[in-house]
Amino acid sequence: MVDPMVSTKVVFDAKATLKALRELNPGLRKEMIKEFKSEAKPLVKDIKDSVKSLTPPVGSLNSSGRLSWESGLYKGNRIKPDNVIAKLSSGRSRRSAVTSLFGVWVRSPMPALMGVIGKGSMSPRRAETKEYEWNNTKRSHKNNGQGVKLLAFVQHRNSNWFYRAAEKAMPDVERKVKLVWDKYSSKVSRKL
Repeated sequence: MVDPMVSTKVVFDAKATLKALRELNPGLRKEMIKEFKSEAKPLVKDIKDSVKSLTPPVGSLNSSGRLSWESGLYKGNRIKPDNVIAKLSSGRSRRSAVTSLFGVWVRSPMPALMGVIGKGSMSPRRAETKEYEWNNTKRSHKNNGQGVKLLAFVQHRNSNWFYRAAEKAMPDVERKVKLVWDKYSSKVSRKL
């Protein structure tokens, strides 16, 4: 998922700091995450409010699949469209040299898709999908133009909505999150 909380400050070796926090006092890491989430509340609220104002794409309203607007599936659970969470992520990105340590996620698949859609060229890269495993066989299928129709619907209406919703609160939230990180990482530095 694209993360609107991209920071200019780079934190090196966050995992070691998080591990040291846990060793110093098992509750410190949880306290830090709680403070992160508290500081991100205005951002989460702005994004939730913007989800409620979106026009769902045709076909996603009375659907029961993973891209249903009302109850999309995420890891087997039904997720409401305005399900937005703030979350710590200490894993490394496989695509980027810099990974966000803390971010805000839109968890429902269809609103999340609408948030980043329309950035591409509006044409499929391939006529067919890559091969994938399905029922103990290899399978691929032709691109049927469905994605192009969805892009055409969304591109001028809702593209990049969560960045726009987050713009006002993001600088202040980002600054406060950095202060929380500095507060807790300095406890580890003092220990060393």
